Amino acid sequence: MPIPSNAFLDPWPPLSYADFAATQYFLQMSLQAIGKLKLQEPFQPQWSGVALCVNAQGLTTGAIPYAGGAYEVRIDLISHNVECLTSAGFAGHFKLVSMSVAEFVTLLFDLLHAAGVDVSINLNPQEVSNPIPFNQDKERRAYEPAWVNHWWRILLSTQRVLQIFQGRFLAKTQPVGLMWGTLDIRSALYNGKPASPGPKADYIRRNAMNAELIEMGWWSGTDAYPRAAFYSFTHPQPAGIENAPINPSGSRWDSTLGEFIFDYDELRKSSDPDGDLLSFFQSAYEAGAERAGWERSLMGTGKPV
Repeated sequence: MPIPSNAFLDPWPPLSYADFAATQYFLQMSLQAIGKLKLQEPFQPQWSGVALCVNAQGLTTGAIPYAGGAYEVRIDLISHNVECLTSAGFAGHFKLVSMSVAEFVTLLFDLLHAAGVDVSINLNPQEVSNPIPFNQDKERRAYEPAWVNHWWRILLSTQRVLQIFQGRFLAKTQPVGLMWGTLDIRSALYNGKPASPGPKADYIRRNAMNAELIEMGWWSGTDAYPRAAFYSFTHPQPAGIENAPINPSGSRWDSTLGEFIFDYDELRKSSDPDGDLLSFFQSAYEAGAERAGWERSLMGTGKPV
């Protein structure tokens, strides 16, 4: 589908999963390779330290400690470059274009080596079906800059609304950011109580789902759910949450996913998209918190005293 010329500065631009899926694959594998660099940092509870930060031109790892200083990898999604900066003064980049995942990883580590950064990562993708090790994924993959820019602008707008909502919560949270394993931007709220991740949980879930939480965010779609959507779930899932009222019109409980869903295309029809999205996050939180017995005092007004 052609991209409307007036969509580039739209805070909520169009994003069709059918058009984006091929590019999304390459983007997710590339961001996983970059995100894995953050695994060398001290572990933070519930993986809160691994998210990529959304910035004014794309995404960044933030400063990663190295050799008494730090380095940073930025993904510029306006000029479509991958950049590496170091506290020793190095600055270099390579261009994001259609290529294989193996080529991308080679370029990434060539850039890091040029910066004087000698690190390694596990080359196996995480949280995807039929994973191909990065260095063995040699098929040329699509990278469509315009669709990637739309995707990033949606992240930027979602972050803005998530930060407003998260500012109302008075207990433990995580910085809003992109979880590169599942390629979703999320806010996670905790009531301070432990929880079981379940007897069949893998290593990732054992460390992610070991506390009671309510999470909300946005993802750009999957083959199983082929459209972009906002979501919210409560862990552990309380009885009766599927019957809770949810706002705005068009949002709903999805029994297959076990989550509240608000399709992105529904938001784009709204005359007040920020307000409707905030209403979705708020009503989903209230549905989970009430049925899971969270203290009402955890949710404040979000206004400074």
